[in-house]
Amino acid sequence: MEDQKRLPESLEEFMAAAAAQARLVLDADPGLPTYDAGLEFQGLAIRTMAEAPESGPLSEVTVGLNLIWGALTDEMDAPGRGSAEQDVQAVRHMKQAAAEWLGVMNSPDDRAAYLDFWVHDECGYSRDPPESG
Repeated sequence: MEDQKRLPESLEEFMAAAAAQARLVLDADPGLPTYDAGLEFQGLAIRTMAEAPESGPLSEVTVGLNLIWGALTDEMDAPGRGSAEQDVQAVRHMKQAAAEWLGVMNSPDDRAAYLDFWVHDECGYSRDPPESG
């Protein structure tokens, strides 16, 4: 159990942990077990992001996965969500994201395209930087 508490310190360590977490999402029973595995995926990204350098590949991956898994789990727990039909669709969406992650995570270009697509096209985050003022 102590090894699970130790945060990944490199991109390679994080990628191994993220692959394991994606497999947990895929293997989880539908409903709350998938949701819980998705929350754990986001938690891994958040904890690692908090300790990662502010820029670089590890930061880019953890920030992207945090946004993705936050949005995906919100599909089940945000206000106005949680109907049986919405939960089925949310589980399907989480499993799709996890499966696609496993297919691209080892290629930097494919990984970057995945993060861009899922953050912006699937999860709806704006590509426009926030205006300062």
